[in-house]
Amino acid sequence: MRTRSDAARQRSLLKLPEDCIRHVALFIDRDVHGARFALTSRRVMRSLTSTVWAKILKATHGGLKIAAAETDGLRVAARLAAARADRGPVDGFWALATSCGAAPYAQQQYWADALFRREPWRIYCSRSNPGGEPVLCATAFLAGGEDEEGPDRRYMLDRLEADNRAYIQESFRKGRSNLAYVFEDVYGRNAPNASPLTGRTLRICQEIARRFDNAQLDNPWFRSGLSETVYEARGDNGVQVDPRVEALAARAHPATAIATGITIRRALNFTCPARCGIIYGFRRPPRVSDISDGRLKDLAAAAAPTICELGPLSGDSPNALKDCFEDTEPVRLSLRGVFCACACYQIVGGDQDAEVFPLAVFSFPIRSQVQEIPDMRATLAVPVAIQGMVVAVVEVDNHGDELWNEGEANVDLEYVGIEGYAYVPPGHEPVPPDHRL
Repeated sequence: MRTRSDAARQRSLLKLPEDCIRHVALFIDRDVHGARFALTSRRVMRSLTSTVWAKILKATHGGLKIAAAETDGLRVAARLAAARADRGPVDGFWALATSCGAAPYAQQQYWADALFRREPWRIYCSRSNPGGEPVLCATAFLAGGEDEEGPDRRYMLDRLEADNRAYIQESFRKGRSNLAYVFEDVYGRNAPNASPLTGRTLRICQEIARRFDNAQLDNPWFRSGLSETVYEARGDNGVQVDPRVEALAARAHPATAIATGITIRRALNFTCPARCGIIYGFRRPPRVSDISDGRLKDLAAAAAPTICELGPLSGDSPNALKDCFEDTEPVRLSLRGVFCACACYQIVGGDQDAEVFPLAVFSFPIRSQVQEIPDMRATLAVPVAIQGMVVAVVEVDNHGDELWNEGEANVDLEYVGIEGYAYVPPGHEPVPPDHRL
């Protein structure tokens, strides 16, 4: 209960000069507290300038930098609060470049763009990597994922992921099927053992069937737009680039994803599933040079021996990891819903103004030592605002010598993504014009 003295103190605070109110507000580190303070009076609301709000929102949302055009900080805070309340898997990450192209026998199916898409039948399967050097894949956040079946995309993928993933992966991984085709094939009227459809699934399947019946494209069930695999060689060191993503990532005021969790899925029934790696975060859009200049590859190679030793007994903050990443505090993350010998650490601290920083490291157990290796899903210790990522795989489980490739390991990895929400500044609509399934 508020006392008279509490009310008197509040009145005296609100009588401060506006520049003093602004200085007080600079100590606020949560958007909800800033909103409550702003709504106490018009005078206080006027005192909270866009500069003050930028600082409050940066502290609240993992270092987020709002666009200069955002002049109404309270409105931005409300928009971000609504996005945070609906947080979940963040779509809109698109492969920019890789240091190791796809397996030569199926490049359209297995290029690096598959690594950052949630569709469970899409797998990154690289060409052979005889030297075993780190394999890097860069992705830019373009906030352009929600138009793939519109607002139904998350529902469709959630249902497919919860179903028989091994069957779906085996049935569709060898083609260029889009999300609409797979969903209708699995749940539609002609699906094997189909049960009567109801609710949202019925409505989606009906819409897909109508679209396919009226399609102007020759193959409406194939991936198209940014979902279509397009890449070109860049230089003579094996780097491959999607020039469309490169152009879109260079746009002014790019969108930002606020990561609150990470998900890593190993490839099922492939010879060389990725075992250990690093996820680098970007506070700016990634560039092709981040892959081609070799700096991140060298850093990953130096940290690889330490990361490959991580396991269930590595402790909450291993000193060896601190030695790999200067001025940081590794924090062990609890894995959601499973118990396994996996290890995942968020790398907290370091230079908060660095454009590129180590976000997390991960290590799966050797496949031959366990019966089953589940997906790795973890909530971050602190949220992080990013505009891109680089995934560096530093070790794989090599079972190729038992099969067909005579021991020349490659990298097989199904998915690396984040959970959280997105900030989209004015003038940066989330849907690139050519981006359709």
